[in-house]
Amino acid sequence: MRFSEYELREKLVKVARKCFQYRLMAGTWGNLSMRVDHEKVLITPSGFEKAALKPENLLLMDLEGNILKGDLKPTIETSMHLEIYKARTDVNAVIHTHSPYAMMLSVINEPIPILTVEFASAIGHEVPVTKFVLPATKDLADEVVKALGEDRVAVLIRNHGVVAVGESLEKAYHVAILVEEEARTYFWIMLLGKNEMSRIPEEFVKKMKSFFKKKYGQKGEIVLDLE
Repeated sequence: MRFSEYELREKLVKVARKCFQYRLMAGTWGNLSMRVDHEKVLITPSGFEKAALKPENLLLMDLEGNILKGDLKPTIETSMHLEIYKARTDVNAVIHTHSPYAMMLSVINEPIPILTVEFASAIGHEVPVTKFVLPATKDLADEVVKALGEDRVAVLIRNHGVVAVGESLEKAYHVAILVEEEARTYFWIMLLGKNEMSRIPEEFVKKMKSFFKKKYGQKGEIVLDLE
């Protein structure tokens, strides 16, 4: 099903509000984008609380950073979003969050391990931490692209937060939620002093991820309440 540009704007705004409601983003921090086609993306503006966003506030940009539609300033992390799209043709949405539990792990440079079946199935890899780089720089964009590699869907930026990607906006949102939930689980395990924990073996992770990709959802998609 093809959507008009305005329908995509509405969807991005609704998912941004869900991120805010779930506390994946606080204040005006965090940013989202999605492809309109192979050459253009919609991206959130700088300095907007996500609950305050309207479809007309989003910017339409090409992958070289030129603003094609909109008179607001785009997020300061625009270059990171664009470099991800250039490097990963399978990615159609990018969500950068500052969710609290994942943020804590990024501060102590602790990757998120695979502990639960939903994480193994939907994410399928440990979430690595980049080295510390200044926000809104080419170095940050390069570090995130390198950490994502060819097939990862999430990374932690050191002292900064999460980058979640997906082949749809719904899937990127699902990744962002699962990363925060797995970070919360891991945090509490560490807080309880349980150094010995049951991590899911790699051979089972591969099987679960393959099964999830083929069988989970409706025709390969995830359904969100966007009303």
